[in-house]
Amino acid sequence: PCKDDLTDKLDSLDVWVTCPAAYRAAGNGVLVSEVSDGLTTVCHWRHRHPIATYLVAVAVTNYEDYTDLVPINGDTVPMLNYVYPENLADAMSLTPVQVPVMQLYDSLFIAYPFANEKYGHAQFGWGGGMEHQTMSFVGGFDFELLAHEMAHQWFGDHVTCGSWEDIWLNEGFATYLSGLCYEHLFDGIWWMPFKTGRIDAITSQPGGTVWCNDTTDVNRIFNGRLSYAKGAMILHQLRWVIGDEAFFTALRNYLNDPALAGGFARSSNLIDHFEAASGQDLDWYFADWLYGEGFPSYIINWFPADIGLGINVIQTQSDPAVDFFELPLPIRVFFHNGQDTLLTLQHDNNIISGQNFYFPLLYWDI
Repeated sequence: PCKDDLTDKLDSLDVWVTCPAAYRAAGNGVLVSEVSDGLTTVCHWRHRHPIATYLVAVAVTNYEDYTDLVPINGDTVPMLNYVYPENLADAMSLTPVQVPVMQLYDSLFIAYPFANEKYGHAQFGWGGGMEHQTMSFVGGFDFELLAHEMAHQWFGDHVTCGSWEDIWLNEGFATYLSGLCYEHLFDGIWWMPFKTGRIDAITSQPGGTVWCNDTTDVNRIFNGRLSYAKGAMILHQLRWVIGDEAFFTALRNYLNDPALAGGFARSSNLIDHFEAASGQDLDWYFADWLYGEGFPSYIINWFPADIGLGINVIQTQSDPAVDFFELPLPIRVFFHNGQDTLLTLQHDNNIISGQNFYFPLLYWDI
């Protein structure tokens, strides 16, 4: 029994599970006790952080468990893993890779919100995962799946979407954070494939908004192309627009906002923090990319000009709902001598013949 909505969180939680002695129970928070009389076992899990009702969960089977330790800020967070016995060896080789993931999220955003209790994984019979607070349930131990569910502890659990219309605040962020792992870890070799894969998914169909316009349809809410992939990539694109310092400052302030931390947020709350950190009015951006449909495509041509380089840009739109996507465009120019430079085109109109840009260049060789 619970208040099954996105307006109120439990402030604390105690769960007692009685099960056959051969079984173990996984749950939220800290395992206070596990007592067996030979026939049954009683497990007591305690959680003392605000938690949305849909993030409460228990799982019971013949689990094996082990703990990975995560050093953070001079302390250690236990990462507790409840695993099927037949998958124990595989899991023990894969979950330690999540230690630097938690350290990365901790450094980019705020300290792990539930550090005084734990984080963990409980294996269950789904193909994917679910970000139950402090104990994600996962079907397997794929790197990106685990990084995605851990990211939810910040974006989705600590701060939870205040309406299913804003599910991208959960899923777009978790998808993007798993991408940030590829940017910062593994020498960055998977970062470009991650972005390319998401862009290919987004552009596989012409329309659709990141903001969920039909909360009666579960498949629309959890649409992988829109809520996940496009939600992630409009964040990455905004990072380009306002710069890294403003982008990450805004996200830290969002997570630390007393009105949101441990509670719920709407898209407007996030936008307020992006605007405050960047000093920019970003209505133009979110009107197109969050609430608008589709995406732009570009025809870009260069030509020699009296002062150096001329560039002509023509934009088309995949859906008529947005007639023009105003966006600064990064264009890299390569010279015959092996040098290159990155130009930023402030693309703000879309006349029939396209918008022309002119750049004086010290070196020019047709």
